[in-house]
Amino acid sequence: MKRNDHEQFWDLYERKVRVSIERACRHQSRVKTESTMDIDDMIAWIDTRVWTMLEKDAYPTFHDDPTPEQAIERLVKHAPTLARWAYLALCRSHFRRLENRDGYMRGMSRAERLSMASAVDTKIERREELDQTISALRNALNPTEKQRLAASVQDKEDRSRVALVLGATRREDDAMIRKVNAETMNTNTVQQMRSRARKRAQEILDTARKTPLWAIIGIGLLTVTLSPSIAEAGEQSGGRKGSMVAPDASSSLVCEGEQSGGRKP
Repeated sequence: MKRNDHEQFWDLYERKVRVSIERACRHQSRVKTESTMDIDDMIAWIDTRVWTMLEKDAYPTFHDDPTPEQAIERLVKHAPTLARWAYLALCRSHFRRLENRDGYMRGMSRAERLSMASAVDTKIERREELDQTISALRNALNPTEKQRLAASVQDKEDRSRVALVLGATRREDDAMIRKVNAETMNTNTVQQMRSRARKRAQEILDTARKTPLWAIIGIGLLTVTLSPSIAEAGEQSGGRKGSMVAPDASSSLVCEGEQSGGRKP
């Protein structure tokens, strides 16, 4: 397809192909995953695949220099195949995410499960509000406070993800996390660092809204884990890279009975 026809192709793609692809993705999600796979993830994968084929004049759509109308007809006809490709490309990370989340939920107490279910239910409805709250937390905490809060998270596997949520991405932040992970710091020092950083963060949240720190950052981690942006672009169905997905880390920020110098935080 000629370069000057690309704009016309994408205009036709939005008007004539998008509905067919969405319908096919919804069918695949319902049949293969009981509607748990996000169709927006699937559509985004297909868009990327179509764009790659167009740029490379690749088979099976653009290999014989078709007109925009011919290419659109082929894509509409083969929308179910594209949806199938999207499912195959995303199924590993999707089912691994579900397995990790289910395993994490089974290890929680009933009260924690109820609170987590409530947080997940409100994620979509309050996404913008939560993003603003997390952004305010990132802006209010100074770099040292972000570093200490992320590095002192109870579960070492969650520390890097909490640092990402808080924006603690400097070299010295990584160095502190590695130091705590290596257990070269005194346990009481780490606990006191955790208590002070959490207290400061909760003071900031209390000024803006009466929401516990663990809930805000916990939902933020769920957003990072479950949103399409985490799915690796170009993930393919064969030999594809695993996506950076892990169980939610919210409860690690508030551990029942955790002590700091003999006092509960």
